[in-house]
Amino acid sequence: MLKTVLIAAFVLTAATPVLAASNPPAAQIEAAERAFAADGLTMGVRGSFLKHMADDAIMFAPAPTSAKALYSGKSGEKEPKIEWWPAFIVAARSGDLGLSTGPAVYDGVPGGWFSSIWRKGADGTWRWIYDGGGAANAAQAPSQATPAIHGPVSAKGEGSAAKAFDIVRGAEASLAEATSRDAPAAYRAVLSGDAHLLGPRGTRPLLPTAVDTRLSQRPATMKLALRGGGASKAGDLVWTHGEAGWTETTKEGAQKIAAAHYMHVWQRRPDGWRLIFEALINDR
Repeated sequence: MLKTVLIAAFVLTAATPVLAASNPPAAQIEAAERAFAADGLTMGVRGSFLKHMADDAIMFAPAPTSAKALYSGKSGEKEPKIEWWPAFIVAARSGDLGLSTGPAVYDGVPGGWFSSIWRKGADGTWRWIYDGGGAANAAQAPSQATPAIHGPVSAKGEGSAAKAFDIVRGAEASLAEATSRDAPAAYRAVLSGDAHLLGPRGTRPLLPTAVDTRLSQRPATMKLALRGGGASKAGDLVWTHGEAGWTETTKEGAQKIAAAHYMHVWQRRPDGWRLIFEALINDR
């Protein structure tokens, strides 16, 4: 019932220009995410994912791959029942890009947290361009009936997507250099005070906001390599994805290389560009 009300409210507002000011981008993304989740229950995973993704959307499977190709090749049979809902959303000031993250439940069993990057098309439709997730505590997450928290909107951007991405590319390079020496300290230097972290494997008991505990469990050193991403038109919000790796010790005491992927969201804050979100994915 809640999803139906939210979807109806979204449609009404989108069709009534005079109400546009009361329907900010974060609220639009929340409505789009909830509509996506509602379709997941009625259309199944394959049908709903294909309906709500952009043509150039990517997923990690485990390497970055075309989401459209991935789901077009699925039969849609014997799918799990997946329920999810947004708990935290951040939107660009230009109203064309945003992050949505929240808990996911698989066949009635709480799993981790999903993370989606949404982009508004020229036709005004929001479609996701990245979908993934990571280990986090879904059992203690806000309930489905709880409205998502909408993060702050940047006071200003860099003026263009290209300039913003160039700046963040430099921030990613600096972060990668610093994590090769002291990963926890490197992250603490760039994270915002309201940052959310998902993953890696083994951190499912922790909420995304348990940043200090998560960082204390990070490998001492890490390797990060940027592979792609995008930015908002205003140049205030940037998402990136890349490869990550570190050395870990097995139960038998042997050393092995852990290979992972990451997705980052950076936002221009009053004190400069800050990392507000990371999904570190090595569940496969």
